[in-house]
Amino acid sequence: MDKKKLITFLLALTMILSLSVGVSAAETTEAKVPVTLTVVNTVSPISCTVPAALPVSLVDGYVVCANNAAITNTGKTGAIRVTKVDVKAGTFEIGNFDDFTASKNSIALSINGCSTKGAGSLTLVDGAFPAISAEKSLAIRYKAKVSASEAVTNINAATVIFTIAAVNEKEAA
Repeated sequence: MDKKKLITFLLALTMILSLSVGVSAAETTEAKVPVTLTVVNTVSPISCTVPAALPVSLVDGYVVCANNAAITNTGKTGAIRVTKVDVKAGTFEIGNFDDFTASKNSIALSINGCSTKGAGSLTLVDGAFPAISAEKSLAIRYKAKVSASEAVTNINAATVIFTIAAVNEKEAA
């Protein structure tokens, strides 16, 4: 039995040494990889505030809207501009402001003279949303027409989405 153990041990040792010789014989290589950097300053940071809400109240048949809504460019430099205004239905459907028909639970809006025709993007009229210089504000003047079938409080009748972009110096002038 001792011879068998000795032979088994020697065979195992030989196998281990043959594997380790291959591993220890490996060479190391160093590779240098350059990191190339390109900086393109085409993106202008935008810092602004938009109204948290555009409240509308219907009181005894009269529509009342806020008169202090504004978009403020809080940036220290650069101008911004509203490039798109979308109106999406909430709990009320979106109507045509210029031809409003009183249907059950509908609302129509005119924002800076741009009227809803239904849900979707407003057609922006010239001068409605001029460039807003750094540290300046643009008043948001809006009107609403509302038809409600019952009394409601603090519902999300619609959602207005303002898309704002940085303005280059040529556009701001």
